[in-house]
Amino acid sequence: MEHTTRKFLIATHGRFATGIKSSLDIIIGATDNVFLIEAYVEENKGIEGDLEKILKDLQPHDELIVFTDLLGGSITNQVLRHTQGHPVHVVSGFNLALLIEVLMADAETPAAEVIEAAIVNAREQIAYVTKLMANANEEEAS
Repeated sequence: MEHTTRKFLIATHGRFATGIKSSLDIIIGATDNVFLIEAYVEENKGIEGDLEKILKDLQPHDELIVFTDLLGGSITNQVLRHTQGHPVHVVSGFNLALLIEVLMADAETPAAEVIEAAIVNAREQIAYVTKLMANANEEEAS
């Protein structure tokens, strides 16, 4: 039985995909099977052509996890429209913590399980730190 190869696509408005990939490279090192699509950078170019090429190159044993920047945004909508019938998982509103967890997950763990756990953990990474520090300082003072 052939193992599933997990591939990743970061598709965003503008240069966000390149920026977050740069952060990934610094934190976890270079990673294989990560593709980037930056929409509307050149002459208002969309994502259809780049996305179709990535989908065309998927092998029967591949699965693709797509990270998009905004739920309900044009990138997410186009990804959903063009990936029907493909082995694709779409995650919108990602952050760096989520990307790191998904990319570093055990490839034997089902993608849906990895993604659901990463979303829960990524939400915990969003915090109003100034307020947390103020509360901690108030507790120390009392």
